[in-house]
Amino acid sequence: MRNDMRLLWGLGAFLVLAAALVGSAYAGCATCTNTGGGGTWMGAASMGLSWDGETSSMAKTSETEAAGSNTASSAITARELFEDQTGDQRLVMAYVGVPGDASYIEGSIHLPLDKVFREDNSLKSPAEIAALFGAAGITESDPLVIYGDFFVNGYDTFAFWVMKYLGHEDVVLLEGTKGGREAAGLKFVANPSPKAAETYTPSPNLDVFATADQLASSQVVDARGSDDYDVWHPDGAVNIDCLNVMGTNGLASAQALDLAFRDLDLDLPVVVYSSKGGQASIVWYALYAQGYQASLYILTSMS
Repeated sequence: MRNDMRLLWGLGAFLVLAAALVGSAYAGCATCTNTGGGGTWMGAASMGLSWDGETSSMAKTSETEAAGSNTASSAITARELFEDQTGDQRLVMAYVGVPGDASYIEGSIHLPLDKVFREDNSLKSPAEIAALFGAAGITESDPLVIYGDFFVNGYDTFAFWVMKYLGHEDVVLLEGTKGGREAAGLKFVANPSPKAAETYTPSPNLDVFATADQLASSQVVDARGSDDYDVWHPDGAVNIDCLNVMGTNGLASAQALDLAFRDLDLDLPVVVYSSKGGQASIVWYALYAQGYQASLYILTSMS
């Protein structure tokens, strides 16, 4: 393995992220704050998260379809969800944030994202995660809507990644903020609506889960802010701050994404990492939506 990649392991203590990624976030990690509307993972304030005011590229269906992206099939608007839920009740809604006051859209389940890691901070197997999600009341064939506070904390994008890792085909993210969702007619309540346990049979998609040996042969993206990137990054890694792929209600504009990904080759695999997986999952989701062959790398220990 190249020496520059070994640096990634040698500084494992700097990048150990799994506990903060999900498990410790629910246990009250130092960077977590409860906003009462879904909570924040990694801490929106500490990340410096803000909205760029650009029009979401989710609305540019014709552009993204022409570019061969996944955007049109990976998100749903609050209005579309409201119309579905007041119609045939087809979609299964799953909240994945840190619950606050009235965090749940009426009829939602709570997906136990905090339990997808083992005690040693390694990701559980697809079968183990599937058992958790089946116990929460979903199957691999359910049309699933994932939501938290869209892009504010990374819970929703990480949950979307986990579902793709399991091979779940029919899954979308809910766009927008809680205020926008309420304005669209969605009602929020204090508690989830549990469903009876189901059997979830995964069809693992290992292409989205990067391993150490893939780093030397892939385009490596550091999703942290430039200050952290400047302190340390593996040789050859490109810095794409997750803030640069975020828009008002979802992804940034097509032009902003083109600028953010200008140093990447669409035809080559991309591995995204961060010191906390929420940032990496946001950039991974943007790459996925734009048609890149993207995967997420999770460092759990020095090797």
